[in-house]
Amino acid sequence: MRFLYFTDTHIRGNSPRGRLDDICETLKNKLSEINDIINKENIDVVLHGGDFFDRPDISPSIVREFAAFFQKSGKIIYGIAGNHDMYGHNPATIGRTMVGLLDGVKVIKLIDSQQPILLKDDKATILLSGQPYIYDIDYKDKYKQYYVISKPHNIDFSIHMVHGMLLDKKIFDGAAYTLLDDILDTEADITLSGHYHSGFGIKIINNKYFINPGSLVRMTSSITEIERWPSVAILDISRENGIVANIVKLKSAKPGDEVLDRGYIEQEQFKKHRLASFFQEIGSAGEIKKLDLYSIIQQVANNENIDENIKKEALKRIADAERYMET
Repeated sequence: MRFLYFTDTHIRGNSPRGRLDDICETLKNKLSEINDIINKENIDVVLHGGDFFDRPDISPSIVREFAAFFQKSGKIIYGIAGNHDMYGHNPATIGRTMVGLLDGVKVIKLIDSQQPILLKDDKATILLSGQPYIYDIDYKDKYKQYYVISKPHNIDFSIHMVHGMLLDKKIFDGAAYTLLDDILDTEADITLSGHYHSGFGIKIINNKYFINPGSLVRMTSSITEIERWPSVAILDISRENGIVANIVKLKSAKPGDEVLDRGYIEQEQFKKHRLASFFQEIGSAGEIKKLDLYSIIQQVANNENIDENIKKEALKRIADAERYMET
């Protein structure tokens, strides 16, 4: 069975600061090339790692345009919701979002974290599972959300998709993330991740594959984004040959310095250094290590031993308020 995996398309109607091109046209070109790859490489299953859209309430006209690209391949696109696809970092709001709409009309198929999907042909029996972004996914002791805890005996291979800050190495203190080393006990043969735009390619540890090809679109003018090349991953899985994985660079993508304004590089780097210093100062002063509201609520809830139902209700109300402000 052959799979194509891509992630973090961040579809939007206008170009972010620092982009020199028309991001809509760039994305259309990339998705057209992906459809060509699907046909040329005889792909059986298409996978998306989340953040289909850059916001949950994106314009219906934009959704209509890009839904046509998703349908053109003729394949079901199995995906998970990213943080940009929902309100308030709350998966319970997906039904009120545009990615939820595409799932409802069967343009895409969002994987329920409690209901893995069985894929089977004459070469392999594969269990496909997924974990959407959730506000506490990268907090201490929450790493099992990246796990497949057990693989049924009648399954040849397990693939798990997750949208979270899964990294191959540490970054600055104060950032919330999960390392590959933290999840090596997973029963998944392949873990596909998104959210971390820079990606880490293909890592093989203890005969387990961890793959993040990076986001399909470059959203910032950082040096890392200018230097990397938008890519997809292709997986060939069979009982006979096991797992064969490759990263394929998109020919329709342009060099970073042609689509990203270098004038923003120093500004971006300065902001990152200041942010890193700020996080370190907060970390030395107490337990709160992230600044966004959802993370602060999670930290307070953990520290004060607040009832889980109260915490969920607070997050629900924040999501409702966010949705109200965006309409």
